[in-house]
Amino acid sequence: MSSHSLSLTPVKTLKKYAADLAIKYNEDIDQEIMNEIEFFKYQAKAILPDSNATALNILNAIKIYELDSICPNLITAYRLFLSMPVTVASEERSFSKLKLIKTYLRSTMSQERLTNSAIFSIENEITKNIDFEDVIEDFASKESRKIMF
Repeated sequence: MSSHSLSLTPVKTLKKYAADLAIKYNEDIDQEIMNEIEFFKYQAKAILPDSNATALNILNAIKIYELDSICPNLITAYRLFLSMPVTVASEERSFSKLKLIKTYLRSTMSQERLTNSAIFSIENEITKNIDFEDVIEDFASKESRKIMF
């Protein structure tokens, strides 16, 4: 969260986010983070001259102004955030699959069918285990449908 977002986000919302974070990382962060985030929201305006400060800038400002004894959970939260690996491998894999599925010959495929085909292709381990006889029987047992072209 940038300092700009921090200053614009209502305290109630920040406290909700902080509570969710404390629940998710309960071994590292305690519920006191809700009070720390409220305190820091008002301090951020004074100690962060740049309204678009990054998480690293915010963490450094907390250290420089020696707020680490007042905001230990906030420091832990920012450290967790800064150390999380960021990956786009799943998105890249999805686009790669889409490129294979939507070829020149299939350029008129509808968006829904393309999406479903991509999901089948990406989740191929699951689709390998599908019993198509059950799928056909389930489809046949449903009400008669009008097929539209």
